[in-house]
Amino acid sequence: MEQFYLKNVDKYHSLLAKLESTPKPRVSDGQHGPNMVVAARVRPVLQGDGFPTAVFPRSSQKNVADIHDLYNHPSGIPCLKSFNYQVDRLFGSESTTEEIYEDLAADLVQFAWDGGIATLFAYGQTGSGKTFTISRLEELVAETLMNGSMKGEREIHMTMIDLAGNSAFDLLTERAPISLLEDSSGVTRMLGAAEIQVHNTTEMMDLIERAASFRRTASTLKNNASSRSHAICRIRIHSPPTATDGTLYLIDLAGSEDARDTALHGADRMRETRDINISLSALKDCIRGKALVDSRHSGQGIPHIPFRRSALTRVLKHALDPEGTQPCKTAVLACVNPSLADVAPSKNTLRFAEMLRVLDTRHELQDSSPMNWPNHRVRLWIARNSAKPRIMPEVLAPRETGAQLFNLSDTEFNYRCRKCPGVRAEHAKALRLKFWQLFVES
Repeated sequence: MEQFYLKNVDKYHSLLAKLESTPKPRVSDGQHGPNMVVAARVRPVLQGDGFPTAVFPRSSQKNVADIHDLYNHPSGIPCLKSFNYQVDRLFGSESTTEEIYEDLAADLVQFAWDGGIATLFAYGQTGSGKTFTISRLEELVAETLMNGSMKGEREIHMTMIDLAGNSAFDLLTERAPISLLEDSSGVTRMLGAAEIQVHNTTEMMDLIERAASFRRTASTLKNNASSRSHAICRIRIHSPPTATDGTLYLIDLAGSEDARDTALHGADRMRETRDINISLSALKDCIRGKALVDSRHSGQGIPHIPFRRSALTRVLKHALDPEGTQPCKTAVLACVNPSLADVAPSKNTLRFAEMLRVLDTRHELQDSSPMNWPNHRVRLWIARNSAKPRIMPEVLAPRETGAQLFNLSDTEFNYRCRKCPGVRAEHAKALRLKFWQLFVES
């Protein structure tokens, strides 16, 4: 496939030039919740890469990325296929790690300083800049915690571990193996992991550099030193004598590989990749489950959070548990390689990021009684609460306000719903009861 791209570079550029200058906008029907942010960083093109850029942050919508792929059409004439993805914050190739820190991580540091649990994940394809970004963010965190700019006195304690499958190793004691055991309250403890108190920036940076030297890496098609494990930097912020300790996690997730890379390796690498994918899938489900709870109406129940599916999510249970008593904030930074040769993994990375986004629409739908809703809000509620088969908002409420929809007779409500394909009387009745229940609760 790379040879196809290289052979048709001129064709690719000519097709890009013919694209519309103002692509159709992506519509977002809500904002991200207060405790969860999904961001993406497009890595700069490296010298000698040899492939054109295929990932473009959209100028008209600063949180949308367009990906343009060159498709090898069976007719023999290459054509362009375009995709777009939306995140909460998008950092282009010109953005510095310092800017990412100020926009994404600084708030997490303050949150942990004040006694919360703050977590930042870096996710993406191997060679997309995850470790580079996290390493610099760790340095900036060290400077912030130790330069005296934070109010109050705190003790800073650091733990750094490496997770490879279900095995865990201490990066501060030359990869000594440690055990992950649950205590009586269900929290996973890292038995045997060193926790070292630091007193200044130099001490903190020395620990970060020591841990980096013991990180597990391996050669892949895209990166001679790809991270083949999850590196977790835990910073515990103790506020004596009685305040709750804050915790900041900076997590460099294992680099992902595509099929052409794993095919070049043996059974051990295939098992390793399978373990990485399982842990990333479990992490996605846990993060999204937590965000859903934070962004949905109270009293709607808590979805299943699969903490036990991987060692990574077991370690982070208290940071992702919807039933936890300590406040939590999470940020995910998806790192993307902009090269045309890496379009497939770049799409997978941004698709993963999009799946983590949970929009908070509580204020939009709860700031007044449904009796006072205008038509567009009635339609929005119908679209979100109509199970399959779908009851179309434009058929049930073509112009009705909330009050007018309440005034529809059972017969008329049922008739309109059943005009939608596959909808039966029981579906119409269930939606009407849900609408009335919303009024009662308001």
